[in-house]
Amino acid sequence: MFETLKRARDRFFGDGDASVAVPIFDGAFRPNNLLEAAPVFAEMPGLEDLAVSTDGVLHAARGNDVLRFDDAGGSTVVAQFDAPVQALASFIDGGFAVAAGGRIIFEGGTRHGESFDKVQGKSLICVNALQATSGGKLLISDGSQSRPYAQWSHDLLEHGHSGRVLEYDPATRQSRELAHGLAYCHGVCGDGTRVLASQSWAHNLLALDNATHVPVLNALPGYPARISPAQGGGFWLSLFAGRTQLLEFVLREHDFRRKMMNTMEPHYWIAPALSSGHDFQEPLQGGSVRQMGILKPWAPPRSYGLVVRLGNDLRPRYSLHSRVGGKHHGIVSAVEQGAYLMVLSKGASRILRLPLADLNGSNSHDTHS
Repeated sequence: MFETLKRARDRFFGDGDASVAVPIFDGAFRPNNLLEAAPVFAEMPGLEDLAVSTDGVLHAARGNDVLRFDDAGGSTVVAQFDAPVQALASFIDGGFAVAAGGRIIFEGGTRHGESFDKVQGKSLICVNALQATSGGKLLISDGSQSRPYAQWSHDLLEHGHSGRVLEYDPATRQSRELAHGLAYCHGVCGDGTRVLASQSWAHNLLALDNATHVPVLNALPGYPARISPAQGGGFWLSLFAGRTQLLEFVLREHDFRRKMMNTMEPHYWIAPALSSGHDFQEPLQGGSVRQMGILKPWAPPRSYGLVVRLGNDLRPRYSLHSRVGGKHHGIVSAVEQGAYLMVLSKGASRILRLPLADLNGSNSHDTHS
């Protein structure tokens, strides 16, 4: 009874779960043009995920292939699969774990050719991130049990909360579920002492242990995706889109949302996008329009590019941006390769390369416009 009254009160006043307020880009999230101005290392359609092998070579998932890149950005196909590759992770034995076609397949290394498609008796539906731990186990983000990977916007608009974090031991072929009921898990990373998982629809990071799932970073201004370790401790967190008040409002208007999904093509839904500005029929997203050929400075982001550097204490240190009107949006992966940060902009079909020395030296607060 109390919860029913509270929901009615929040809806009347626009508070609590009924609030449509979104965090602003300020402090460690203060906008800059570092992603927009970043050198382009490679450009090709279909790029999906990045991983760095034990010999320091960059690999990428693209379509049904796994690519190996040389230092100049040239690529070679090193493995092909029967379905699109959704996630990629490198093992210390030189092999890879690949998520494709509802299965996780081991390519190269001591487990070459092994695969599995279920954990704890449940099929792998939406594997979108993998990470190999220092102990040789595999962490798995299975984003949704109700929607496949390509239908992530359906899961958002349906208020999906069926994501799982899983752990698989290739040596024993044993697996366990670390967490379930997540609001679209889209990234997982362990550093030996803890396992972090991103919840895209809840806009937060969780720390997982055997007893609790504790939010350690809340109220992010966008939708978090994959996580990777950083030199000297801490992490890189990719955010594939920014939040808007319009979408927060639509998520609370159930009749409108259902009618929109039933009568319109998904590309035109009021939902986050990996890129925008290519079709005049896109939803305007409030004030996101041009006036006399100039994008309004207050335009909310239908798509956005954002990477956040987290310290070992999980506090945001600084961030890298491609702002509204930019090209390098839809950031789904950021990994360190030697002296560089390699960033995958799925919206632009590009891999960007930024010198770590420049980022860590300036803390990215001195480059604004």
